[in-house]
Amino acid sequence: MKRVLCTVAMLVLATAAFAGSELTPQQAMEKAMNCPVCSAWGVEPALGPTIRYNVATTKTGFIEVMQTSNEAMKPAFDKAAAECEKRAAGIATMNAEEKAKLCPFCVAHMTIDRKDVTFDDAQTALGMVRVASSTTPEGIKALHEYAAACQKQSDLMQQAAKDMQSKGVQKAKM
Repeated sequence: MKRVLCTVAMLVLATAAFAGSELTPQQAMEKAMNCPVCSAWGVEPALGPTIRYNVATTKTGFIEVMQTSNEAMKPAFDKAAAECEKRAAGIATMNAEEKAKLCPFCVAHMTIDRKDVTFDDAQTALGMVRVASSTTPEGIKALHEYAAACQKQSDLMQQAAKDMQSKGVQKAKM
């Protein structure tokens, strides 16, 4: 579960890496759906609309929650999470062209791959929870920037999902 949320949701947009290049809601959705890692969440089409993502900062980092809103979709959720984790393990060996295809969630996640950051992951009945923390000011700052970037990406994707739903087409929701 270590890399799953580079998620997605999980899930997200590095503020420093994307300064000045704002995505529209549709672009944000397309970027995640076409990401070599996060596209794992789209393998089961019925799963996307049930995915729920939330991130909140804490004093020393963040709490991130990703789950399905439909208990019957939990096996598909677990399968997608495992595939996403497997794909994320290959990010370090991707060439520049492949890395350019990564979604903002994955790019943001790469910014918190630090020695001064610890992660605690827990499975829940409907998904997973991640608690990240650091004891250094730099690590805490990186975690807070990650949470802000992921929330921004999630908000864009939620807007895209609403737009698609209003047009009678909803591919995913986060």
